[in-house]
Amino acid sequence: MEGDSLPHGATGIEGGDFAIEFRGDKIVFVAKSAGPGKHYTLEAGFKTGVIDLHETQDVPDGQERHRTLFAMRRNELAALLGVASPMIPELLSLLRPLRLGWLKHRNIGIARGLEPVSDTDIAAVTRKRRKRLTLDADLYEKNVFVPEYLEDVYAFPDGTFSLVHHGRPLGLGFKKTTGDGRVLLFWIKRRDLIRFGNKWQATFGRAIADIAIPSEDYPQYPFLRP
Repeated sequence: MEGDSLPHGATGIEGGDFAIEFRGDKIVFVAKSAGPGKHYTLEAGFKTGVIDLHETQDVPDGQERHRTLFAMRRNELAALLGVASPMIPELLSLLRPLRLGWLKHRNIGIARGLEPVSDTDIAAVTRKRRKRLTLDADLYEKNVFVPEYLEDVYAFPDGTFSLVHHGRPLGLGFKKTTGDGRVLLFWIKRRDLIRFGNKWQATFGRAIADIAIPSEDYPQYPFLRP
């Protein structure tokens, strides 16, 4: 990922306890809770042919100590993508048609900007600090819009919005305008999204474990450190 693909020309993302930086063919992750002088790097392996995740720890003599946490050959990516092929159809199967009458009957409201997903929303609620995107609470609050009437959803830009019931997020809504001007509304239950995420996290975890380079084979790759 190149830095200019992020809003505001940022090259990273910063949160309360973490920072992520995109540096050409690598991604660097820093977790403050991990302690000082420690970070994690995911290398794309364009030159070595091996994708690896390693931990780097500064040591008192001014050097760095590296420890490989995971490694896989780049030519195994096709197999991993094959595992993911049912993912999109399954996600689309979770979509339900959304009717405003159903929302009114169940006292469900809608809001735009509660869950920034699009590039436009992300740009609207963040600032750049030390080349990293960081969430601005004031900008976030200003970006949230709760319409007076449910029918105002038709004036929303195409994209996502939130369904809210008694102040709690219930699901994610989607608005799509067709070429002939018709507006289509769909939604996904938050509970279904969580179940979907948990299932695919476990699926990818098993697939990645199967294709990982065993630590006993690290000596074949001088850049890997057990």
